[in-house]
Amino acid sequence: MPEEKLVVKNLRLFTFNVIGLVTIPCLFAGNPGAGLVYRKAFHSKDSVILPQPGTDTISISIVGDMMVGSSYPSPLYLPAAGEGNILQHAIPLLQQTDLRIGNLESAVSDSAAVYKQCGLTQCFAFRTPLKYAQWYKEAGFEYLNLSNNHSYDFGDKGVQHTLAFLRNNNIRTSGVTQHPFDTLTARNTRFGFVSFAPHSNCLNMNNDSLVQAYVARVRPLCDVLIVFFHGGAEGTTRTHTPKRREIFYGQDRGNVTHFARMCVDAGADMVIGSGPHVVRGMEMYKQKLIAYSLGNFATYHLFNLKPPYNVAPLLQVKITGKGELIDHKVFSFLQQGEGVPMPDSCMQAFKMIQSLSAQDFGFKQVNAGMHDSTLNVSAAGLTRSRYCSTFQP
Repeated sequence: MPEEKLVVKNLRLFTFNVIGLVTIPCLFAGNPGAGLVYRKAFHSKDSVILPQPGTDTISISIVGDMMVGSSYPSPLYLPAAGEGNILQHAIPLLQQTDLRIGNLESAVSDSAAVYKQCGLTQCFAFRTPLKYAQWYKEAGFEYLNLSNNHSYDFGDKGVQHTLAFLRNNNIRTSGVTQHPFDTLTARNTRFGFVSFAPHSNCLNMNNDSLVQAYVARVRPLCDVLIVFFHGGAEGTTRTHTPKRREIFYGQDRGNVTHFARMCVDAGADMVIGSGPHVVRGMEMYKQKLIAYSLGNFATYHLFNLKPPYNVAPLLQVKITGKGELIDHKVFSFLQQGEGVPMPDSCMQAFKMIQSLSAQDFGFKQVNAGMHDSTLNVSAAGLTRSRYCSTFQP
């Protein structure tokens, strides 16, 4: 755990000056599936961030589920006009890193009709208007995962509208059959992305042969390969990561430990999970970082935000161009109000991930990231004021 006097220095290590942005044709102008079955590929240009002289690592900010507002079933579920970008309090931290990646938990469309079959009393189908989705671009996200249980809420039209939004804003994606994987380049390092989930229109994480084939297909196309998944059962009792298959309301949500380790065995440099809507632990497996769930980060109004659903980590990592992890830190946010992530001086996200990582995987080296307002808190992250939550995993 870093000492307090090193915190500011360590934070500065994440800060780099972006020299320029150049677009080059996307690597996947042909058939990215190489014999794997999928629909017509979504094409966009490859982002290139030029390196700063003397640097050989890349810093990345990673968050879990994001849904910044839905016009379905009513525009009343959107943020108020004067509220502004609900990601605004995280933007200074996001901008400290070279890349920003997360999970997009909705379709992006102004008009697509709902496809999802809903219950009689409530429908968990999310459609973010383009005006509000622009906040992801304002926050600097270069990659947003689509392999989850809400990307197909509005059917093929919703997916096509979402892909068009991402393409027009030069945001990479992966995991749907229309666009299974992607790449981008930062600091002379090519990053590959592929993602999986046990849901409609997604690359199926429960099909081992399919998972291994896609990881093997993308591996030679990049220097660093990051795998996303959306799996595991949901709920407040699901913070621990079981080493078995999880069934949720009759659906096979996967054996996430088997899946993640299989991805590393197949060549992944990092595996990032979401799906349970609560945080889970992390582990180092064969020197590769696996985060089993980063929970919710910015999920507006239609999500349950009672503790611990409101706990919102922001994971920052530093990795070499060869995929070697140099450092990682968990910064703590809490979703407040209807779902606005705010810095959490009680460091609940860090403490939960630290505890769960030790309990479930024996991993005791989780590092705390500290906001400027928390520099007076113990660097070990163990000081708990009487105002902090007493929730324990």
